[in-house]
Amino acid sequence: MNIGQVIVLAIVQGLTEFLPISSSGHLVIFQKLLGLSEAPVDLDVLLHFGTLMAIIFFLKKELLDLFKNLKKDTGLLQLIFIGSLPAGLVGLIFKKNLENSFNSLLIVGICYLVTAIFLFSTRFIRLKRSGSLEQIKISDAFLIGIFQALAVLPGISRSGSTIVVGWWRGLSGSASFSFSFLLAIPAIIGAVILELPDIFAKSDHLGYSLLGMLISVVIGLFSLKFLQNVLKNRKLYLFGFYCFTLGILILLNYQK
Repeated sequence: MNIGQVIVLAIVQGLTEFLPISSSGHLVIFQKLLGLSEAPVDLDVLLHFGTLMAIIFFLKKELLDLFKNLKKDTGLLQLIFIGSLPAGLVGLIFKKNLENSFNSLLIVGICYLVTAIFLFSTRFIRLKRSGSLEQIKISDAFLIGIFQALAVLPGISRSGSTIVVGWWRGLSGSASFSFSFLLAIPAIIGAVILELPDIFAKSDHLGYSLLGMLISVVIGLFSLKFLQNVLKNRKLYLFGFYCFTLGILILLNYQK
């Protein structure tokens, strides 16, 4: 793998991890375009770590409030735990089966069409203009967590599906946004931990991977701000056209 390929994958990761267009789906596509069977383990882990740092920096106020109030109120922490359970269980039980899905453009194409339907549905939702994380219920957190678990499939957007379900459940745009990315923190940490045993044994491109991590942090911060503005303007459904078009193109060009 050369530095150009690393930069491309890092930009793709930083953009698509947060925008509702599926980072895993785009990485599958770009790996095919770049002629890679799969991204090196150390690069994959460090790109995810970079996006994790972007989330922590962007949501630093919410995280500081969460830790300050731990002694008084553990409600939000419990909601994050409940919302994280489905994805954690799916990742542990079906890890090997899921790895096979990353080699199938057919699955990616179908999943992009599913993501498009999720996003198009927001055009018909009457969104609350205000509301805090305190409005989230246990049932909301669990349902959002189930849809986060579905996003382990390449082409299903994690951010898109979790935010859309928040809207379905009557949450405000800001509450859906914050809870979606608070849930992303344990999800990304879990994914990184699962790959840690391999990173030291296969770290052939560690210098390039560190560069990729830094790029994913910077691009990720811009992506988060952009998505936040999109939600404020209730334009999330526009990403549905992109996902639908991409899904159709993949299926039309799919070869068994």
